[in-house]
Formats: sequence, structure tokens, C-alpha cells
Amino acid sequence: MESVAIPKGFIDLEAHILLSDDGLHALAKSKTPIRRLSSHNGQQRPGLCSQAFNAATVQKMIMNSYIQEIYYSAPEFLSKRPQIISTTNLVIYAILYKMLSPTLAHKVIESPVLREFNRRNPKNAITDFRSIPQKVVDDFMQKNKAILDRIEHEMIDAVLNRITTDGKLSEEDKIVRMRSLEKFVRWVDKRIWYLYLVIYQTPLRQEIEQSYVELFFRYLDYTQIAVHTGNLVMEFIQNAEKAHLERIIVQNHLAPRDKADLFLRNRENRQKVVAIAERSGQKLEIAWLFHVDRISTGKAYNVKILISNYGLISETTRNQLAKKMKTDTSGIALADFYEDSGDSGKLGAGLGLLYNSYLEDVCREKGIRYFCTIFPEPKLEKTTVTVDLTF
Repeated sequence: MESVAIPKGFIDLEAHILLSDDGLHALAKSKTPIRRLSSHNGQQRPGLCSQAFNAATVQKMIMNSYIQEIYYSAPEFLSKRPQIISTTNLVIYAILYKMLSPTLAHKVIESPVLREFNRRNPKNAITDFRSIPQKVVDDFMQKNKAILDRIEHEMIDAVLNRITTDGKLSEEDKIVRMRSLEKFVRWVDKRIWYLYLVIYQTPLRQEIEQSYVELFFRYLDYTQIAVHTGNLVMEFIQNAEKAHLERIIVQNHLAPRDKADLFLRNRENRQKVVAIAERSGQKLEIAWLFHVDRISTGKAYNVKILISNYGLISETTRNQLAKKMKTDTSGIALADFYEDSGDSGKLGAGLGLLYNSYLEDVCREKGIRYFCTIFPEPKLEKTTVTVDLTF
């Protein structure tokens, strides 16, 4: 069977994009075909599914709270490593983009210029950027496109200068931030620039510009959360797949448990095990779950990543994982994570699980609530890992 070429900008993952109530309402007005699809817990929900999905479209839908869950299951995952990492990055960045616009808006709304505007125009006071009619913004953007393009370019240049002159950042960190910068600026809600231009034309321009530069710089600092979350997810997936395939090998008497690793190193043997998993419906699962926010102030943006596999870990292995996951990472460089001098254990739980402790430390520093749990389900003979981030 000839493989279908995946268009640029699409992620080659046949995932179930399950809609929230808001998403269903928004898409019901379009001609987009909506299907009943299974979620991670087996429930049927309205959603979208195709061989690949448009990354930018799905990211925008997450930002608009149109998606409740992205769910993918397959007999093996490692062949989809780049796609799973890309989806995880897409999800984390969507939450960051979603947080950025209200934060920038708050800076403008709390400025003396906007407070004076609201005092003089109580009936048309701007207290939330979402209250600005879209038609007003569209007309404004059309008339002021040239100056708004210039403002975006000025902002990008100013943040670039802030990044390149920061002596505390490594060259690698600078490159990651510079690559992400333009998209961060482009994804800002246009209503923010509508507000920004009010101050841009006053003596407070330099002050508000500096505030925006610092906010962009701070949000770019969060990009490491996406990088480390993607790496941690792949560590857990590697562990889950190993336990999953090992269970099938032992159940089908293909090799003794202590020879399972050696058995899987043979390509034909691996294909045989994956085929059995497919026929018997034993699949690995990953789900990205979103908290649908309906509160106008004090928002908390939550994403959970669930990774499930058939096969239970022993109490001994669970304790070893818990100990490794709680390792103090103080003074440990990122490069140290790639060197494993210890016993990797049955699940392949090597030093890479220190990503969890590293991520925990970074999230604490950034004020992000982070939990990671391993939950065995003996009745189903399954194990589920949950990575829980609240921004």
C-alpha cells in the first residue's frame, strides 16, 4: 500500500481530536464533518479524525478552548516519536500563547492612559480586551496595518536585543528563544495591539514597550517547559512500550522474560509482536486533556498528559521509579541526564527519568503547579502515568 504524502504543517498522527461544548458549537456552523469518537476512558464524544492534523489549526482550537482532548492509541509508539513530541510541544505552546494575550492586555488596561480613557468614557470603558467588538478591531487593523506591522517588527527587534545581551543565558537557550520569538509575537490577539496603539501614541510609549519586552522575554523562558515535557513524555513512552511488548512476548511464549530485550532487537521479531498486539487489541494510549476555562478572572490553564500501557510494574520497580523521580537535581547540568551509570531496571527506567525532577524544579521556579503520578490498575492489568501541569 502506497503511503500518502503528508502536507507541510501537518502532524502525521491519526489522533482523535475531541471537541469541547464550545468547540462543537463553533464547528457546527461550518461544513466540517464531525464524528463520534472514543476518548481515553472509552466514552464517545464528538470530534475530528484523519490520517494527519493541521498543527496550526489544532493549536488555535486549543487556545480558543475548542478541544477537550487529543487521544491516540497504537500497538507501538516509538515509530511516532517525532509526532508525539511535536504534539506535546504544540499543546504546551498553545497554553503559553493563550496566557500571553490577557497578561499583555492587563499591562495596558492598568496603565494611566487607559485608566484616564475609562474615566472619560464610562459607558465604553475597556476593562477586558475581550469586550472590544471584533468588527471594531478588524476595521482598525485594516486602516492601521502598516503601523501595526511596524510595531510587531519593533517588538521582535527589542526582544531579540534583550535575549542576545543577557549574559546569564547559554547560547543554546538564546537560540531556542530566538526561534520561538516571532511566533509568540504573531500569535498575540490583535485586540492587544489595538490597545497597545492607544499608548504607543503617548509619552508612555517607551514604558509600555519595555514592559512588553520583559513579558515576552519571560514567556520565552517558559519554552524550556515544553522541551523538557516532551523529553519526559518520551521517556515514559519508552518505558511503557517495553513493558507492553514484553508482556505480549511472555503471554505468547515467544521468549522467556529475561530474554525479551534480546528478542525485540530482531526487526522481524518486533514486527511479529506488534502484529499480535494489533490483532488482540492491546494498544498503548496517550491523551492530552485540557481544562475548559469558563472563568473571566484568575484563570488557571491546565493540561494533563496520560500515558497508558498493558502490564503492571512490581512494587519494587515502582519504589525505584518513585525514588528516581524525586532525585534532587540541584547542581546537575542538563548534559548529565544523558549519562546513566546506574541499573536501568526492567522498564528501561534509566537516568532519563531525572527529567521529572528537573521539570519539577523548573516549574516550581516559574510558579507552575506540576505533578507526576504512576497509577496501576490491577483489574485491567494496565499502568497509567499522568503528567499534570497548571499554568
